[in-house]
Amino acid sequence: GDQLWMKENLKVTHYRNGDAIPTGYSASEWTILSTSAYAVYNDDESNADTYGYLYNWYAVDDSRNIAPEGWHVPTDEEWMELEMALGMSESEANSSGSYRGTDQGSQLAGRADLWMDGDLENNAEFGTSGFTVLPGGYRHIDGNYNFMGDDGCFWPSTETSSTAARYRIVSYVYSGVCRYNYYKQLGFSVRCVRD
Repeated sequence: GDQLWMKENLKVTHYRNGDAIPTGYSASEWTILSTSAYAVYNDDESNADTYGYLYNWYAVDDSRNIAPEGWHVPTDEEWMELEMALGMSESEANSSGSYRGTDQGSQLAGRADLWMDGDLENNAEFGTSGFTVLPGGYRHIDGNYNFMGDDGCFWPSTETSSTAARYRIVSYVYSGVCRYNYYKQLGFSVRCVRD
């Protein structure tokens, strides 16, 4: 479409104003956070080289801005615009709670060597968009790390309640894209779009 997206997941450690984004929280500390933070999967810095960092939604929403100058964390509507540019119907884009679309998840994904074998990479459209979603997993609200190799999970900037926000998941078992709401404490990847 008319959007310009980053090709890699965000891996910034400071806000735009230079303040450090807090990190290094244990599982029990992560569970009770209601302020911004980031983590690297399994606390292994080498994972950031491939997958970027995992940010809670409070970091996404912080007024100091985690996106570099000239970029921003996309809204739910901007994610929908991307999905529809790849052929998802408007009615499917507006739905939530399950995997929507036909092959938009497969189009968005990339690097078959990193994904578990399933419908996502076995779709003929796998990797055709150049977006290159990777299966970086996430940090659960209990502080544990889950599903590297299975899921690529992303925060838009759109909240749905005082405790929850929208998210996107591309999973190895589906060729579509999940859109739903979940707790803001989750650590998800972030992909930015040009202002």
